[in-house]
Amino acid sequence: MNGFDIVKEPGKVRKSIGIVFQAPSVDDLLTGRENLQMHNLLFGVPREIRKQRIDEVLSIVNLEKRADDLLNTYSGGMRRRLELARGIMHHPKILFLDEPTLGLDPQTREHIWEYITELAKKECMTVMLTTHYMEEAESLCDRVAIIDYGKIVALESPAQLKNQIVGDVVKLKPHAVDIDKLRKLEYVRKIDVKDGLLFLSIKDASKHLQDLLTHTGPIDFVEVRSGTLNDVFMHYTGREIREGEAEGGFWKG
Repeated sequence: MNGFDIVKEPGKVRKSIGIVFQAPSVDDLLTGRENLQMHNLLFGVPREIRKQRIDEVLSIVNLEKRADDLLNTYSGGMRRRLELARGIMHHPKILFLDEPTLGLDPQTREHIWEYITELAKKECMTVMLTTHYMEEAESLCDRVAIIDYGKIVALESPAQLKNQIVGDVVKLKPHAVDIDKLRKLEYVRKIDVKDGLLFLSIKDASKHLQDLLTHTGPIDFVEVRSGTLNDVFMHYTGREIREGEAEGGFWKG
């Protein structure tokens, strides 16, 4: 970890990493500033730069005005931002985030994404996060690992995963169609049938859609969209992502 042996050099490893847990881990009996001061002491930040580090991280997460308020007056999003600040205050090389936006409203989640992106750039650190939100992984991560039953089943950039596995998705409702015939088309990667609708993963819909429709016969409607990471997840696991079941690990570095 950061070049250190996790067995022989655990102290150096701990100094190299920061972590934000899934469950809240800040102390409600302390103010925001006091939580950060305690973290400074635990990680051995030199006395002469402790105040500078606290002011620095409070500025990054925009909590300067609430720094001296008790944590029990903070909203969920503010607590998350403080935990991010605490996790980076000792300037770790690697930051672990365990579902950092779980349970937050969409607006707060967007703000947290902005902070994570800014932190990775400003602090030049690798950020590794776990999340159940596919759009979060796609927005934040340079590489995505899909983990199914404890094993990594895919590891690529979001764009590569989508291009290699999904391509474009065509949804249509045919009157009658020979699915086996469609499967033989060289640009068709996968076909799913649900509630009388066909979902086809194809290469480059702009190029092949017209030819595809010549093989489907009459249809009631057609819809085309680009593939998503959720489509990729479905490809590798065969089911929708579920809370507490499958987990994905993602990192930005």
